[in-house]
Amino acid sequence: MKKNEPTLKKQVSVSVSMSLVLIVSFLLIGGHFIFGQQRYMLSESEAPKFKLAKQLFQKGQQLLLKEKYDKAVKPFKECLKIFPKFAHADYYLAQIFYKNADFLGALVHIEKAKENYDYLSKLGVNTHLEYLDRLRAQKMELQDSIREMETRLERIRARNPNPNVPNPEAEEIKSQITTAKHSIRMIDDRLRSPVPDPTKMPADYYYHHGNILFKLKRYSDAFDQYLEAVKTDPCHINALTNLANLKFMARKYQDALSFLEKAEKCGGKVNPKFKEAILKAMGK
Repeated sequence: MKKNEPTLKKQVSVSVSMSLVLIVSFLLIGGHFIFGQQRYMLSESEAPKFKLAKQLFQKGQQLLLKEKYDKAVKPFKECLKIFPKFAHADYYLAQIFYKNADFLGALVHIEKAKENYDYLSKLGVNTHLEYLDRLRAQKMELQDSIREMETRLERIRARNPNPNVPNPEAEEIKSQITTAKHSIRMIDDRLRSPVPDPTKMPADYYYHHGNILFKLKRYSDAFDQYLEAVKTDPCHINALTNLANLKFMARKYQDALSFLEKAEKCGGKVNPKFKEAILKAMGK
């Protein structure tokens, strides 16, 4: 098995791209939040801390987008110092530490990220629900406003029945009605957006955890993490490829081929030399 290992380590997909930069589209701003049948409320001291932590997290995100990974470490760490359960900051730190070959440090951060993911995601979902409630209230206000403007418009027309005579006041009201209706259409589009699922951890959390464990030569544990990634996202190409690599390392060539073929069926581009090596080992 050892003679195959050096080649396989090169084959394993270890992408450290910041693929979840948009993961926090619906973050907490502050206030009351519902957890199942329980009600959660940030205290007066917690709310401003979280607001500041979120600002630091967003600063780190912007640095990641510019590929300034080392500079992003400071705002992420400051974010966690203020609000230790900010899982997404740990997630990105895990990737940065991995990129810098600090695999033990990366392991600490990915484990913390996974531990606190459920907590933070529920905050985000309930904030999103509150956001939708605000949108519905805005829609009702706009509808009431349109009815009032239409009533005013009818009164103006009653006073000036001749449609050929220009009436600046009536034209202004028509313009306002058009704008309000456009705003309602925009609100309706936002109301149709899906509510994020707080119970489903992204597949990349498992995938990156697997990469870290692989680098630490904890192959069995890495396999379990890749498998969880595929359970969450059946077409996670990199996780499927890595599963194939681990099975090849264990000399379970049929299993390796099966995972690789699944990656191909999902549209993934697999290494032809790797597939050839599997088939050769199977005597084909």
